[in-house]
Amino acid sequence: MSAGPTELLLLRLGLLAIMFAFIALVALTLRGGLAAARKPVTDRKPRREWRLVVVSPGDSGLKRGAEFPLAGTMLLGRDARAGIVVPAASVSTRHASIERVSGGWRITDLGSTNGTFVNGRGVGPEGGMLRGGERVTVGGVELQLASD
Repeated sequence: MSAGPTELLLLRLGLLAIMFAFIALVALTLRGGLAAARKPVTDRKPRREWRLVVVSPGDSGLKRGAEFPLAGTMLLGRDARAGIVVPAASVSTRHASIERVSGGWRITDLGSTNGTFVNGRGVGPEGGMLRGGERVTVGGVELQLASD
């Protein structure tokens, strides 16, 4: 027994209806997933964005108020490959490093010629802690640690 043209037409229409229902279900699921992804997370504290701000540029050619965003561990120096480039003759090529640690930032002098200072106090290879607001002097350039 073979199916007639009417039965084949009904089978084709049924298959189309099933495909349409499947596509509609997928579209609704994707739409709901995207809408959920767009909702802002309100239970999380906003992350603080830390930066070093130029307070006194010295002979660096930097502008007062210029900002250097901080992340992880960064090198400060005259070297063009440093994360924070301070192009002043009084700043060593690899002058200091600043590293994110528990409770703040640690700045360490890397054997620079003119030293690294935090609020006027010399910082040696053991480093010094920064928690925000401190003034950091590298060579003749003064920077301040700030956050949002």
